[in-house]
Amino acid sequence: MHLKTLQIENFRAIESIDVEFTDRVNVLVGPNAIGKTTILEAIRLPKAILAPRTQNESAQALISMGAASPHNPQQLIAEAIARDPQKEVKIQCGYQLNPIEIAHIKTGKAQLITRLVRSRINDNLSPANFAAYLSSPVGQKAIDDTSKEIAEGLERIDAMRGVCRLDLHINFGSGRISSPDPTGAAIVGFIDETLSPETTKFSYFPADRALPRGEQPIQLGIQDALQQLESHNSQPQTKYNRLKNTIFSAIVGSEEGRDHIRQNFERIFTGLLKGRELVGAGVNQYGLLTILVKDLESGRVFDIDAMSSGEKGLILTFLLIERTLAEGGVALLDEPELHLNPAVCKDLLSFIVDAYAVRKNLQIILCSHSPEILAGTFGRDECALFHLVSGSLLTRVRKTDSEAVSEALRQLGTSESEGLLYKATIFVEGEDDVEILELGFGSILRQHKLKDLGGRTEVERQIRQLQEAERTGTALTPRYFIFDKDEAPTDLRSSRNVKVLQWDRRCLENYLIDVDVLTSLLKDSDIVKTPIPNEGELSRLLKQLALGHLDDAVAKEVYEGMNYENPGRRPKETSGKSFDETSNVLFSRLERISRQLSGLDEQNWKSEFVRKCQARKAELQPLWDAEWKERCDGKRLFRELQQNITLKIPLRSFKRRIMERMRGVPTTDNWRAIEGLLKQLISN
Repeated sequence: MHLKTLQIENFRAIESIDVEFTDRVNVLVGPNAIGKTTILEAIRLPKAILAPRTQNESAQALISMGAASPHNPQQLIAEAIARDPQKEVKIQCGYQLNPIEIAHIKTGKAQLITRLVRSRINDNLSPANFAAYLSSPVGQKAIDDTSKEIAEGLERIDAMRGVCRLDLHINFGSGRISSPDPTGAAIVGFIDETLSPETTKFSYFPADRALPRGEQPIQLGIQDALQQLESHNSQPQTKYNRLKNTIFSAIVGSEEGRDHIRQNFERIFTGLLKGRELVGAGVNQYGLLTILVKDLESGRVFDIDAMSSGEKGLILTFLLIERTLAEGGVALLDEPELHLNPAVCKDLLSFIVDAYAVRKNLQIILCSHSPEILAGTFGRDECALFHLVSGSLLTRVRKTDSEAVSEALRQLGTSESEGLLYKATIFVEGEDDVEILELGFGSILRQHKLKDLGGRTEVERQIRQLQEAERTGTALTPRYFIFDKDEAPTDLRSSRNVKVLQWDRRCLENYLIDVDVLTSLLKDSDIVKTPIPNEGELSRLLKQLALGHLDDAVAKEVYEGMNYENPGRRPKETSGKSFDETSNVLFSRLERISRQLSGLDEQNWKSEFVRKCQARKAELQPLWDAEWKERCDGKRLFRELQQNITLKIPLRSFKRRIMERMRGVPTTDNWRAIEGLLKQLISN
C-alpha cells in the first residue's frame, strides 16, 4: 500500500497542490514554515479519520492538530486546519495496492462487509445485539446494500489498476466530515486492521521527539498493545516514549525477538552509527532497567541513555520501522536528521534506501532541511526530490531542473558552493550570457562560477595577464573564458589553467535563433502584443532582419582592410618614457598616418570603397543566405525583433523563455551544440 497521488486544497499553509510520489524514497525540501510538515499531516489526517486503527484515533488526530478541543471533540476549529475557513478542505489520497493486498481484500470480503455494517450503526453494540440486528430484515438489507457497495468499490480499484481512493472533505459551514468513496476508506482500514497490534501499513514519525531518560515503566500485554496501536498514527509522538519499552519487550518476548533486535541493532551500528554494538538488557545492581551499548574503539559499556538525542532518535526510528512496518507499508519521517552532525547525515539517505525501503518494499516520505540528504537524492535512482516552493507549488526536481534544485538549496539556507570548491571560474561577455548559461546548463556548470567581465578587450587583457603569471610559475586556480566570435577568431590559445573558447557563431544569442521555439513563444498573447500567425512568416522576418546586417559587416571589413593606422596612444609604447621619448613615438605615428592620407581624392576614394563593398557583398551573399543564423549579429537581431513585434515582457525575460524551451525534453540541436562546446571547455 503505497501513496501514489496526493491532492491538497485549503489545508493549513497549503492552498492547492497535486503531486505524484514514487514507490521508494520521496524527499520534501523547502524553507521553514512553508508547509512541509503540513503535507505529512495532510497524508496522516484522512487515514486517521476515515480508516482509523483505534476507536479514538479520529478525535486524537484532530485534537493533536488543534482542530478540535479535548472538551468538545465534535466541534471543529476551522482556523486550525483551513487556509480559508470559508472554503472546504479537501485531501485526496490515491493508494496503490499490491496484488497480495488486493487478494487479501477479496478473500476477506465477507469480513469486510460485516465490519463496514457495524461501523455504520454503533461500534459499541454487544455481539448479541449485533447478531440480532444482522438477523433482522433491516440488517439483511444493510448486508445486501453493503455487499453491492463493496463489489462496486473493488471494480473501481480494478479499473484504476489497483489504486484505492481515500478522500477526505471537511465542510466547516455544516460541520460535516465526509468521503466521496466510503468503500475506499473501508478497504484501507481493513488492510491495516487485520495486522497484529505491533505492525502497521502506515506510520508517522513526527519531528517533536521528547526522548525520555532514566527509568521507564515497562508494560507487556494488552496495555502495551494499545500503546503500540496508538503510536502508529493516532498519537505518533508517543513513539519516542517507548525506546526502552520497545527494546525490552522484544528481548523478553521470545527467542526470535531477541535475535531480531540484535540484528536490527547490528544493522544500525554497522550501517550508520558505526563503532557500537548492543551488549544486552536487564536490571542492574541498583534495580534499574538498562539497555547496554558498547563502544568498540574504547571498550566502554554504557546505558543507551548516555547516547546523544540524535543517535537515540535514529535508533528508535529504525527499530520501529523494522519491527512495526509491514512489507509494502508507508512511513512518514519528519526531519530524521535532527540533532545529527553532517558526517552522519551524509550516510542517512543511502541507509534508509538500502536497509529498509528496498529490502522491505517500503515507501518513505520524508521532510528535510539537510543539504547532505538533499545532495544524496541525486545519487540514487530510488529517490525523488520535491521542492515546496509555495503553498500552491510542489514540484519534482530532476537532475536537469537546475533552476528548481538551486532555488530548493537557497531556501534551505545553503548553496552548492558550501563545503565545495568551484571547479573553475568561467568569464563571459555580458550579463545576459551568465543568466542564459546558468539557466540552460546548470547541471553541467553547477560546480563552476560564471562571471561577466564586460567587453572583449577587458577579457583578453586579463587572459594575457593570467597566462603570463602562469608561465612565471604562479599557481592558479582554473579560469576559463568564452568569447563571442565577432568578425575574427581570437589569437589567444588555452594553457593548462587558463582556457579559451570562442563560440562557433557570432555570439551566444545566435544559438537562440531557433525558429520552432520562437514560433511557439511568439504565438502566445501573454508574451507578444500581436502574435505571429505562422512559422513561415516569422522565418521570413528573421532572415530579412539578419540580412540587413550584411552591409554593415561588409563596410566594416572593407574599411578595416585599408589598414589606416589609429592615431590613439598605446600605453605599452609610452609607459615609463620621458616626454621627449613619448613625443617621438606619437609624432612617428602621425607621420605614417599623414603619408597614408596624402594625395587622398574624395571622388576616387568613395568610388573605390563602394566598388570593394559591392564586390565583397556579392561574395558573401550566398554564404549569408545559407548561414544567416550563424553570421548575423544575434544581439542586434533580438533588439530589432523586439521593435518589430512589440514584446510584452523584457527582452532578457524573452531570452530566458527561449532557453527554457530549448533545454526541455527533447532538447534542441542548438542546445546540444552549446552543451558540446561547454563540455569540451570544462573537461580536463
